[in-house]
Amino acid sequence: MDSAQIRHNNFRKLFDDFVRQHPDLPQRGMLKLFAQHLELSDRYLSHIKCNRKNIGNNVARAIEERLKLPRGWMDREHDAFSMPVDEKEKLFVETALTLFRSQPENAREIMIDMLRQRLQAPPPAPKRRQPKFD
Repeated sequence: MDSAQIRHNNFRKLFDDFVRQHPDLPQRGMLKLFAQHLELSDRYLSHIKCNRKNIGNNVARAIEERLKLPRGWMDREHDAFSMPVDEKEKLFVETALTLFRSQPENAREIMIDMLRQRLQAPPPAPKRRQPKFD
């Protein structure tokens, strides 16, 4: 799958998530609301949604920034939830999901924000070992 198709798939996923988060609103006009949320033209988003236009680098970065997604998120596939690779990873996923599900909605939002901030932060510099002088 090429990068243009990956970005289109991710756009559709983000739009579908936006629609699901607003079940009380009518379906008609949701693309316009999403465009306002992203601070982009609804006409342009309509062309993207219908595959008439590709999502360029600047628009991809703008979407990531406005939705507080990590840089480059639009360029990677997110369709399939990859299965844990080992028992430790499986235990982590199960524990994290149990914790997340046990929290009220506002705590869930805080958890998501904290994870996103951590993903956006530069990795910590490795600790340098001090030489021993005996």
